[in-house]
Amino acid sequence: MKIIMEAKELSELIESVALKGRYFDGGESKNGMLSAHAYLVVDGNTLQIWNADNTTICGLNHSLDETTQTNTENGSAVFDIKKTVKYLKGFTGAVTVEANDFLHISNESSNATLPLVVEHSHQPMIDMLIEFEKTVRDVNVTFPTFRRTTFETKLHVSSHALSEATKGCDVINTARYKFDYNDNIFTMSSIKTDLDKYSTTIQPMTRDGEPSTVEFTGFFHGFFSTIINIYLKDDSPILFVSPTRILLKAPYMDRS
Repeated sequence: MKIIMEAKELSELIESVALKGRYFDGGESKNGMLSAHAYLVVDGNTLQIWNADNTTICGLNHSLDETTQTNTENGSAVFDIKKTVKYLKGFTGAVTVEANDFLHISNESSNATLPLVVEHSHQPMIDMLIEFEKTVRDVNVTFPTFRRTTFETKLHVSSHALSEATKGCDVINTARYKFDYNDNIFTMSSIKTDLDKYSTTIQPMTRDGEPSTVEFTGFFHGFFSTIINIYLKDDSPILFVSPTRILLKAPYMDRS
């Protein structure tokens, strides 16, 4: 595997799949990240970076610069996110990144090597989402089916509107959220107790499908910076899709 791209840009892409933010932890939220490792794939003119834990999977697609494609070699690698980002921050401008027995980062004046990870701890989940993304990107499919779940609601929203709603919910400090779409109204809420709660409405650009309610936890909104399609079904996984990014979260089922 081999790519050439700006060190800062690559560092930011890698950091984004860490999903650093607030996570649900026994009734309150704490700082955390998705997992320590990322799975990187180079396929033609596209760089893909994936990450997952046991409840969340995310990935992005980045088009490589045409001027560097002749020096690109297809392949894949798993690496430590924090360590790789730290090393990349020691470089400026374009770098060459190669993965064979180890990860090698270089430019005209500097070189760095660091060990690779043998396999991502949640590689089967990543592989599942990579395959599922093909269905999601099919323009002929309105409501994709993930395993045995066919989504029933599709909401087209701006990442800004979603981010503002999430910031409001975060005053509750649980990192636990509920999406409710009913009577053509999309509501986002966060509840700690009957007296300690917050809710707000989000205006979708377009909407399609049936009413749905899903509760979920953990950081998500900062992964996106453009228009998003949100797919829902009652008490089922929740799917976020933008033109270049995808995020799938398991539902939070504890009703105690």
